[in-house]
Amino acid sequence: MDRPAITAIVHTRNSAETLAKALASLRWADELIVADMDSRDETLEIARRYDARIIPLDPAPRVDGVRDRVTGMATHPWILVLDSDEWLAEDAESAVASLIAEQGDRFDAFALPRYNYVGEQWLRAQPWYPDNQVRLFRRGTVTWPDAIHVSPRMTTGWQRLKELQPPGCLHIHHRNYRDLRDFVRRQLDYALSEPYDDRPERFDFGDHVAKAYEQLALRQAPDRDGDLSQALALLLAWDAVVRGVLHWDSLDPRPPLGAIQALPIASCRVPRWLVFLRRWSGARLPWLFLFRTARRMTDEWRSRRA
Repeated sequence: MDRPAITAIVHTRNSAETLAKALASLRWADELIVADMDSRDETLEIARRYDARIIPLDPAPRVDGVRDRVTGMATHPWILVLDSDEWLAEDAESAVASLIAEQGDRFDAFALPRYNYVGEQWLRAQPWYPDNQVRLFRRGTVTWPDAIHVSPRMTTGWQRLKELQPPGCLHIHHRNYRDLRDFVRRQLDYALSEPYDDRPERFDFGDHVAKAYEQLALRQAPDRDGDLSQALALLLAWDAVVRGVLHWDSLDPRPPLGAIQALPIASCRVPRWLVFLRRWSGARLPWLFLFRTARRMTDEWRSRRA
C-alpha cells in the first residue's frame, strides 16, 4: 500500500540499553532521526548502525521542551515520534500506511494506545492502559509545552485528532521501568526537574495532598494488576507529596503548608503517649546515653568479677 513519506524521531540521552529495539521497529521509515542530548554511552554508535540522522542537542531536563525544535527539522509531511524505551510491533509499517490512507484526510494527528510495562508485567488497568499518546501527526500540527507528561497542543484544533480504540489497532510498547527501584529513581528525577509555578499566592499544599489521594484511588487495581498496582499507587501518592514539598521549597517567600495535617492517613494509629515519650527521650538523649553507657560498663565489670 502506498503511503506518504514518514520521518521517525527518537529522543535519546544515554539510551544504549533500549535504543536498538526502538530503531529496529522503525527501520522502514523514510527518514530516521535520533535527537541526542550529549550521550556518553554507545547511543550514537547504535544510531549510526541504523543509518539514523543524528541531531545533537544540549542536555535538557525534559525532552518535551525540545520536541518542537526537532520536529521542525523533519523532511517529510508525516512524523512518528518514539521515546528511546518504546518500540512498535512488526506490522507497524502497514498499520501506519492504512491509518493515513483511510483517515489522513480527516485527521492531522493520531493518539496511539500504549502498553506500559514494569519489569515483565504489562499493566492492564486504567490509567496505565490504554494511555493514548499523540505520536503520529502531520508536520506543523502538534506542539509540546516544556513540561513533563503534559499533553501536546493541536494547532489545527482537537477535532483534527483521532484517538485509536483498542484492540486491533496500532500500539506503542513502552518499557517504563526495570523495577520499582528504577521507578522511584526516575520519579524523583522528574520531580526535581519539574518547572514549578513561582507565584507564592498560587501555591496550595492541599492541591498536592488531593493529588496524592487521587493517585491512591485511581491507580489501585489488584483485580487486574495484582499487588504491583497497589505498590505503584502508594509510590505515586508520595510522589505527589514530594512534588508539593519541592514546589513549596522553590518559593520566595514560602507560604504556610497548611494542609500537611491531612496527610498522615494512619496518624491516629500512633498513640499520643508514644509520641510524647519519643520526643521527651530525644530531647534528653545525651543524659540517656550517659546513663545507658554507665549501666553497661557496670554490668561488664560485674560479669568479669563473677
